[in-house]
Amino acid sequence: MRPTLLYIPETLFGLPVFGWGLGLGILAIALILSHIYQYVKHRKISDIGSSLALLGIGGVILLFVVPNLIEPGHGVPIRGYGTCLVVAIFAAFFLVLHLARRQNIPADKIVSLCFWTVIVGIIGARLFYVTEYWQEMLCEPSGQLLPFREASLNVLNFAQGGLVVFGSIIGGILAAMIFMFYNKMPMLRTFDVMAPAAALGIAIGRIGCLLNGCCFGGVTDLSWAIVFPQGSPAHVHQVIHNDTFFYGLKFDEKTIGRQKVLTVAEVQPDSEAETLGVKPNMALRNLFFQKKGQPMVGTPHTRQDAVELFFHIQKEQPGEQIQFDFFTDLSPSEVVSYRLDPGTSQVLPVHPTQIYSSFLAFLLCVTLLILGRLHFYRHREGLVLASFMILYSVGRFMIEIVRTDEDSFLGTGLTVSQNVSILFGIAGIALFVYLCRKKPPVIPVTTRLRVSPPFRSTV
Repeated sequence: MRPTLLYIPETLFGLPVFGWGLGLGILAIALILSHIYQYVKHRKISDIGSSLALLGIGGVILLFVVPNLIEPGHGVPIRGYGTCLVVAIFAAFFLVLHLARRQNIPADKIVSLCFWTVIVGIIGARLFYVTEYWQEMLCEPSGQLLPFREASLNVLNFAQGGLVVFGSIIGGILAAMIFMFYNKMPMLRTFDVMAPAAALGIAIGRIGCLLNGCCFGGVTDLSWAIVFPQGSPAHVHQVIHNDTFFYGLKFDEKTIGRQKVLTVAEVQPDSEAETLGVKPNMALRNLFFQKKGQPMVGTPHTRQDAVELFFHIQKEQPGEQIQFDFFTDLSPSEVVSYRLDPGTSQVLPVHPTQIYSSFLAFLLCVTLLILGRLHFYRHREGLVLASFMILYSVGRFMIEIVRTDEDSFLGTGLTVSQNVSILFGIAGIALFVYLCRKKPPVIPVTTRLRVSPPFRSTV
């Protein structure tokens, strides 16, 4: 796990890099040079609209988004997740260009198609994630809504993670369909070109999930299990679900009357909490801590609220003690207080589901490339797309079984991604059956007549 790879300094050669600085100038010069190259090579300039859109989007990011991401004393962080996302986009783009050339699809159309597909795909992936985890993105640990500016930055800061693949696939497909319909491109044949590239992009993008620590698996004792550091998403999940101790404690949720309270479920042996006398069944009343030098009080009623508050405090002020106020007999008649250090919390090994996903996506890319060369597939446009939908859905459904970062959706016992996998897979099967039942187009056969040389006799 390595969320941050490096930092870009705020200034270079005494000039600002972001805002109205070098970054915006470099972007504009790069777009101008690309059009000059296009004119020199092809004697025409096209896709000016896409270039202006790219300049506009890049300008908004450089002017308004990036300056808010600057970490004082360091600069703008380059996240491992965002870096892998960029590499994935470029790798998929070049594979699409290669395959499109073999299918006689114009390169300039593919470039514009990829641009809009990527933009809308990222937006779809982010919206899917924000919708699923809106409380974490838009609310404080206490449950109050964040200020608009802070909530907006959380939504826009996708480079730290928080993109759902199915959101990008659905958004990308819709954007591609609209673009291809408007530009009268062969829809199914173009999707067949894009499907292996999408799988390659997913394979590289999942390495970013590994660097970021998200999309983790469940606890396991397998020899190839991996252990994330303290404070990682996997560690937070384990503490919330009482797989491991934090501050030497595990909590249960109970309801007394109409109020939910947290009670001590277990005290870690030989911990500071045990030494000071914390006992099971003590009910938590309040937490007192310091925030930027000011005394603060919190009253969490669920394990998730308490754990998120614990980790928030440790992120703001590492090693900070917290004062725990407990009812001794589940009544407000007697309260006892303890000041506890976070101590050392064990992080349990988990399934490396990011590696599973990356390997399966790369295998899917190779499989689709092979299928696309088969005679049966080459004469039925859309089969590569249908195969992608079926195979990816099956692989994703299976991996979700050993992932624990998503809860059951609407009481189905399945995660959101598993439910979407079922629908996506059914749509793929329906498309596959329809295309197989449909008669393949008749390809005219041209014969080349061989002209025999004039007869010559020899004596």
